[in-house]
Amino acid sequence: MKNIFFNPFQGRLRAGWRIAIYFLSFFVLAALANFILKNLFPTRILRSLIAVIVIPVIALGTLWLAARYLDHRKFKDYGFHLSSRWRLDFLFGFVLSAFLFSAIFLFEKAVGWITVVGYFQNQREGYLGMPFIVPLIMGFIAFIIVGFYEESIFRANLITNLSEGLNKKSAMPKKSLLWAYLLSSLIFGLSHAINPNSTVVAALSIILGGFLIGLPYILSGELAIPIALHISWNFFQGLVFGFPVSGVAENTSVMAIEQHGPPLWTGGAFGPEGGLIGVAAILVGCACVLLWFKLTKRPISLWTGLADFRRS
Repeated sequence: MKNIFFNPFQGRLRAGWRIAIYFLSFFVLAALANFILKNLFPTRILRSLIAVIVIPVIALGTLWLAARYLDHRKFKDYGFHLSSRWRLDFLFGFVLSAFLFSAIFLFEKAVGWITVVGYFQNQREGYLGMPFIVPLIMGFIAFIIVGFYEESIFRANLITNLSEGLNKKSAMPKKSLLWAYLLSSLIFGLSHAINPNSTVVAALSIILGGFLIGLPYILSGELAIPIALHISWNFFQGLVFGFPVSGVAENTSVMAIEQHGPPLWTGGAFGPEGGLIGVAAILVGCACVLLWFKLTKRPISLWTGLADFRRS
């Protein structure tokens, strides 16, 4: 019975239990922090400023605790081997999403699917009457938080532990890593399926988006590109071009737009990532990631260190 919970060869809990404990710990602490912030700081801008510190601390803190006490791994092995290459990869990821959403915007505008009806709109609750730069910065900070905690959950912890758990006796690291990549993308997509204005196409597109964001992680074992891609994707989609972000309309954006195109292509009220144009952008993004690895003279092969457990 003990072996259902404990791996005697590795001296730790089995992967499924480690993932469950980590997920539960993060979401309970995040919910508790959100409850406390709402009750102690009724002013939205002050609450947001404090959340900038609290939520990343919870996200990275629970990951560090999981690394030390559950996974018995070094924290940096989750994709935080900070170096000049890590920083360059981060810059590439940020620019890539900017390029993809600029292309989506220009294409939709060229074919008449969107009309720009204004600039520098600010209708965000709690920020009305403030200079535009204030809600823009606060929105950007919120997307930084989302980028860090979602990548910590869905890529760093989930892919690493799933690939280790599926890698029976270290006999098939590549196969287990591919399965972990597939499953994490599926879970990532399904976690967004409950978002407002979600559709079947949107859910499938988000799953595909998980493949894009997870691709550089399984190739390099580093989170630089995934985190930057995630932050920049949301920032340019919502705060720059005024599209809905995963079903949530942005009330602050550099451009205010009206959409007219077919929802199957544009994603409609879910945003471009929920339509076929988003699927096309994701596929182009995957090709760009592979090209980047080629240009930076790195092999395009799976980083099997994610699936190989070596107790630290």
